[in-house]
Amino acid sequence: MEAAMEFNQKEPIYTQIIDDIKIKFINGTYKLGDEIPSRRELAKTLGVNPNTIQRAYREMEEMNLIMTARGQGSFLTNDPGMLESLREEALHEAVSRSIELLRSFGKSDQEILETMKRYMEQGKGL
Repeated sequence: MEAAMEFNQKEPIYTQIIDDIKIKFINGTYKLGDEIPSRRELAKTLGVNPNTIQRAYREMEEMNLIMTARGQGSFLTNDPGMLESLREEALHEAVSRSIELLRSFGKSDQEILETMKRYMEQGKGL
């Protein structure tokens, strides 16, 4: 995490930190087994309470997303299945949010499907 994050007021900060690390893992910024910033370093970088970072790391350890080796640091999982699972989860969330939004605009499922197909065929949105 190089740059400071902009936190929203809707979600707890620790969950936003977890989501940021997940996104960086999914998009390849972080790779399987990469070391992530120390709790102290990340707290300083983000300007948040170290207890918030501690909670985020504890949650990620419980999810088996990261492993912490005492005296060595915290590392992303080496499990490619976890990465694939996170990618699938992100895909389903994005599609679900998009469909929900388009339905709220009064679009039918058929219109949504046809529009998405057209966009994909034209290579838009890539």
